[in-house]
Amino acid sequence: MRAGVKINLSLRVGRRRPDGYHELATVFAALPLGDELELEPAASTSVHAPGLPGGDGLVTRALALLAARAGHAGGWHVRIDKHAPVGAGLGGGSADAGAALRLANATLPAPLGRDELLAVAAAVGSDVPFFASGLASALGRGRGELLEPCPLGAAAWAVLAWPGAELATAEVYAAYRPGDRADERVASLTAGPFAVSDAAQLAALVENDLAAPAQALCPQASATCTRLRDAGALAACVSGSGSAAFGLFGDEGSARAGADAVARDAAWTGVARLPQSGEAATITA
Repeated sequence: MRAGVKINLSLRVGRRRPDGYHELATVFAALPLGDELELEPAASTSVHAPGLPGGDGLVTRALALLAARAGHAGGWHVRIDKHAPVGAGLGGGSADAGAALRLANATLPAPLGRDELLAVAAAVGSDVPFFASGLASALGRGRGELLEPCPLGAAAWAVLAWPGAELATAEVYAAYRPGDRADERVASLTAGPFAVSDAAQLAALVENDLAAPAQALCPQASATCTRLRDAGALAACVSGSGSAAFGLFGDEGSARAGADAVARDAAWTGVARLPQSGEAATITA
């Protein structure tokens, strides 16, 4: 199975909450450019991820929480072939955990319901519920775990480019300074505008409050955005806390040409069509 990655078409970040997290509102879009994941029932859980020294602890934790919530005495054997970059703001690790939860839950004699499964996912990480939900796009609130429908109407394409430098999410948030109206901006983000049918109109909605601190900490991320714009992107922005960036294009031809133009200076690139209204999960056989 393929676990996708995500981009944040919009990310508004408010002030820090008493629990240490920032209140935020974000529009997720899932893209089928992630890792390959195989899962099968086993007596106990083991995760083999050659691309990650020590294996994938996030998947291990997710499956342990699932087994505990479901009262399941067994486990699962998981193999992950890494393709998505680590520390890039694309949610690759969260996608693996979300995919593993969905697959493992389906093997249970009495699978958890959707709300229970998403509660387990939220205990693993902020982006995990989106991937566990099977939604192709969504508006996330809270710390990202509270999901609302957010259909995308434009037939747009995304080019993802990672400059090869990892960024720690905690470091980017520590450098972020919310403005006076940050909480108001978070509360005002709604799904409606993202249903526009024109790619240029969708591109006009792209924003990320973490872009400035991410680019200050990683100048390569800023340079990647510039290269994407120079390659014809209607909009280009850091995804999540970086350091990967994405550019939006109006058609596949221009997107693939744009990817070719930035590939020389990137450690990893990907091209995918944005999901449109009515499309289901990006986890495919």
